[in-house]
Amino acid sequence: MSFFPLVLFLTAGLSYLLSINTEIIISTLQKFFPQITQQFLNLLITLSEKRTLFGIAGLILSFYFATNIFTSLHTAFVHIFDGREESIKKKALIYLLGIPVFTVVLIAIYFLGSFLSFLLKAVKGFQLWEYIENVFGIVHLKFLLDTLTNAGMLIQFLGFVIILFVLYKYLAPHFIYRAKIIFYVSVLVALLLFVLSLVFNNYIILASKANPIYGALSGIFAFLAWLYITYGIILIGGRMLFYLEELEESQ
Repeated sequence: MSFFPLVLFLTAGLSYLLSINTEIIISTLQKFFPQITQQFLNLLITLSEKRTLFGIAGLILSFYFATNIFTSLHTAFVHIFDGREESIKKKALIYLLGIPVFTVVLIAIYFLGSFLSFLLKAVKGFQLWEYIENVFGIVHLKFLLDTLTNAGMLIQFLGFVIILFVLYKYLAPHFIYRAKIIFYVSVLVALLLFVLSLVFNNYIILASKANPIYGALSGIFAFLAWLYITYGIILIGGRMLFYLEELEESQ
């Protein structure tokens, strides 16, 4: 329920308040959703860009409801950590800074992705790259090389890692001060999300072909299902941090 207000604020809201190219933010946000959900996601984006339908009051309401994504996730983390109480100050900061920080992270991922795409394009221009491709082709592993050097997939995976690290670092009420532990958990959960997005996309495509009625609405169902799956996997990562914290305290 909070996703559409978030998209609304990221498109119409930011263009009102700041001189930001919202296409940068939206194009980055789209990378975290399987291909099958893109049609429905594009519909939400199109609706949100009808800024004449929304006044300033609408933008304020969109900010209010969009922050529920971060406050509810924080509340879920609190329950995962056995109801560990957090200060009101931190809750207020999450409420006020959740969307601005998330926006900055999306912009950073966009520029990181642009740099990565440029770097891969430059590397593939060297003659040595042709030799490497030939070697992988001889051992029938060229598909693996193509996968590892696919800019879109790399950006998606790195984006998952960055967002998860920020969520676990600042929303989860843990006492783990070593960032590398949070980073390792973020990488593991990001890898799980990345693989599941590929499997999930193929599964929905097969299901939509098997049932024409379901196929017409597959984008909506897939979108909602993917949000549910993603939320659950993020919470699993939070529980991993809880057990790692207990392990640190026992040593």
